[in-house]
Amino acid sequence: MYRIFKCPNCNGPMPLPHCSCGYAVSFNHGVYQLTNDPYMVKDESAEVKYIGYEDIGEAYSSGAAFYSKSWDEKRNRIADIIGTGTLLDLGCGDGLFTVPLLKRGINIIAMDISDKMLALLYKRAEDMGVETSNLVACRANALDVPLIDGSVDAVIANSMLHLISKPEIVVNEAYRVLKKGGKFISLEDKPTSASYSAARNKADLSDEEKSENEKHNGMIGYIHRRYFEILKAEYGILGTRYSWKFDKETVCDGLFAKKEKMLIPLDNKIKHNLNDTFIRRMQGKGYSDQSDVPHDVHVIVFDRVMNEFTREYGDDALDTAFTGYENDVEITVYSKD
Repeated sequence: MYRIFKCPNCNGPMPLPHCSCGYAVSFNHGVYQLTNDPYMVKDESAEVKYIGYEDIGEAYSSGAAFYSKSWDEKRNRIADIIGTGTLLDLGCGDGLFTVPLLKRGINIIAMDISDKMLALLYKRAEDMGVETSNLVACRANALDVPLIDGSVDAVIANSMLHLISKPEIVVNEAYRVLKKGGKFISLEDKPTSASYSAARNKADLSDEEKSENEKHNGMIGYIHRRYFEILKAEYGILGTRYSWKFDKETVCDGLFAKKEKMLIPLDNKIKHNLNDTFIRRMQGKGYSDQSDVPHDVHVIVFDRVMNEFTREYGDDALDTAFTGYENDVEITVYSKD
């Protein structure tokens, strides 16, 4: 895996960490620094803008997804697709796919623009007792992947394309670095798509659960709406959204020779409360549309909204639970000629 990289200095092939041009890649805390690009680019004059998660860190994930059955099913299917090949996990974040796939023996190159998220990946691996000898972790920009053409067997870019103003560049980079016959493994990238549903198997929900779900969803709507109402009215700040409606399928159909859709049927009943999921993440500025909010402003506005929320719904409202069923998962696998 160490001989397929592209030198940030001369753009020629290089074995990590030294290039024949004399450039040496720095290696800090288990991460190869293969870009000097900023964590985030939001300047309107920039040709391509993107959101990095350096300021989000642990607020991004509670860790529950690492252990859920639905995610485990996805990883098993992906491991089967990759086999003994090398996977590039673009925008790997805190290792939601990387860490469990390492445990399954997959060779992985994990790339993210955020040092903090890459540090969390190692923390997840340590917490789960996962060996990382088959991992190469890199700080890199997915808009210019530092790998040579035709170098990896599979690529995933989970829940990151919507963070970039021109996500088609990332898809083209994924295509470029894939070997002939390599697979681009495509999962859902729209952050508005829920991974669970109260409508499915609704007959199995009690009247109490249905009522609790309605309250839960109403409370989420209240908090999100008031937060951005105040930001807009008093600070002139709008939530940043880049490519939430990106038509990835059309772009991929124009690049790849073949595609196969795979369905993972699920029927798992799940339950979580408001405080441990939505509140925890929003309080930590864990949603991408909060990326333009300065931290001090966020603290003021969020505290104000939560005080209003408590007056509206009561002190015990944060314990309100949602009960539903995990949706079936669709994976699309694109193959390169």
